[in-house]
Amino acid sequence: MKEINEFREFLQTHQAAYEAWGHYVSDEINSELRDALGKGKAALFVKIPPSPRVKTIESALGKISRKGYDDPLVQMTDLVGIRFVVLLSEDMLVVNKIIEESDKWNALISKDYLLEIEVNPKIFDYQSRHYEVRPKNNFNLGNESITTDMCCEVQVRTLLQHAYAELVHDSVYKPSGDVPKSAERHIARSMALMETTDDLFCKTMGILAETSKERNDLFAFLLKYYKETVGEQYLQYDLNVNYAVLDEFKDFVNDSTPSSIYQFMDKKKYIPARIISRVNYNPLFSQPCITFVYWLACEIDSGMILERWPLPGNIGGLELVLSDLGKSASR
Repeated sequence: MKEINEFREFLQTHQAAYEAWGHYVSDEINSELRDALGKGKAALFVKIPPSPRVKTIESALGKISRKGYDDPLVQMTDLVGIRFVVLLSEDMLVVNKIIEESDKWNALISKDYLLEIEVNPKIFDYQSRHYEVRPKNNFNLGNESITTDMCCEVQVRTLLQHAYAELVHDSVYKPSGDVPKSAERHIARSMALMETTDDLFCKTMGILAETSKERNDLFAFLLKYYKETVGEQYLQYDLNVNYAVLDEFKDFVNDSTPSSIYQFMDKKKYIPARIISRVNYNPLFSQPCITFVYWLACEIDSGMILERWPLPGNIGGLELVLSDLGKSASR
């Protein structure tokens, strides 16, 4: 691989394989995110859809000239690359864990901005986490042969870090001309501001998460319970709808609420069938909170629940619940 022409020929014949490997890595990470977060949340978690990018032959050969590689197949780790952009630095930990714990590949950290900060705490510079990902074993993807020496570079960064990188990558780190010291100073100040902003956002989200913990724990229970008693195939839920109901009636919620719902549903064994019969024409019955609504409608006065009902566009769903329980739907 030391000869340029030999390397060029290698790239010409292996670009499709590198692209296939990049898609494989991207798909595996996305699949693990869906398993960890749920399909809906995972779709919002990654802010820019990752799209594997295969290095062009011209770019690869140019990099050899700039870097002076004598074995580019080993030294050039970004012949295919993927970038995962998340909202906050704490979200990076979720993607990092998936990459590092996968049994499909070997992952080596090639750039760790947190370690760089420890070494140079006074420097505010380009931030990202990079992995060199190589398959553990040779295997075939369709018509392409994937070998253990093929590297996919996976970058994980926040939206703020991505904005910074997009702005300065070509103009400062790979400039076509001189970069004035004043420009470097402004760039460093901007990174300091972004780092501070991320820290404030993370702390804010932590405060909000603690405040909403009881609500979120109840929703997690209701989601699991719906899957067990009604069926996951009937779920088509909107978090905002569920949170609206749970927030409005939070004064009726305590540590014993899940067990109370269990007991209630055990007595009203007909309810799951009623829910299933309505999922196709009333979206309330596709929401995990529906069992909570049934329980609540049994616990409190019909007039109160109607008066406080937070979904004015779906009074009909609540009226069906009350009817199932033999209760009046009049205010």
